[in-house]
Amino acid sequence: MTGGRSERRSHASPPKKVWWFGDFCPVPRGDRPSHATSPIYGEGMGFFEARKRRQATQAAAKQAAQQHAQLQDWQANADSLNAMLEIVSDCRNGKIGEQFTDTGDYGFMLKKDEFAVAFLQVGFLENVREPTRYSGGYGGVSFPIFGKVRLNAGKTGGKITQGAESINATDQGPLLITNQRIMFAGTKRSHEWRFDKMMSCSHSPAGSSIFAMTGAAKPTGIAYGEKAATEVQFRIELASAIALETLDRYEAELLAEQKQLEADRPLPPPPNPSTTS
Repeated sequence: MTGGRSERRSHASPPKKVWWFGDFCPVPRGDRPSHATSPIYGEGMGFFEARKRRQATQAAAKQAAQQHAQLQDWQANADSLNAMLEIVSDCRNGKIGEQFTDTGDYGFMLKKDEFAVAFLQVGFLENVREPTRYSGGYGGVSFPIFGKVRLNAGKTGGKITQGAESINATDQGPLLITNQRIMFAGTKRSHEWRFDKMMSCSHSPAGSSIFAMTGAAKPTGIAYGEKAATEVQFRIELASAIALETLDRYEAELLAEQKQLEADRPLPPPPNPSTTS
């Protein structure tokens, strides 16, 4: 009270709470400064636009990772092929003794001028006929073959089905690859594949090789696993080329493979935008 008159004081009411795209705004949206931004979605960016941009960024990162992995695989193959070509070239130019200095026989009887090219543990593969089975029409029978693949004989409708032949591992033991032959000494059997008697040789990326021999009724082979496939198959082909004196042809095949590999070189991943100016 001043001079006998009461003075009425005015109190400003608190600002009305307004929510605007995730951040608290103490003033109505129309009075919000033009430079104000949302801490969650960024300046001038709505919810759906931000989500779309985030998804695009994630997709680009995934694609870059895939391209990087493909390029790494390609480079590993290129390095292996270069090493193979160097070995074959040395052997073709009379440097076999420099490449194969191991004079051990690993328990096998070697002939004159015969030397080891590779020694490893393998499974022995041969054609095996499954026993006859009876199916009561419940969808057929299935049987495993090498490589974790199962073949289904189909619906039999209650018929007697003759067992099918398949390549199976029936023994295991040490294997020696030499410049003349391949020798296996298992716990149940022993076997020899001479390169000068070999009609064909087929390799599987899963890690097996099948040999068809002159005079043999059925093909046989060896299994060594996917991890060692490239190395073992190269040594088999190299030993065969040495035995048959076809190193020049084998080198030409590898050069053609190298040319094709270079043509199939994957694109490098795009640069990371955060690391570029």
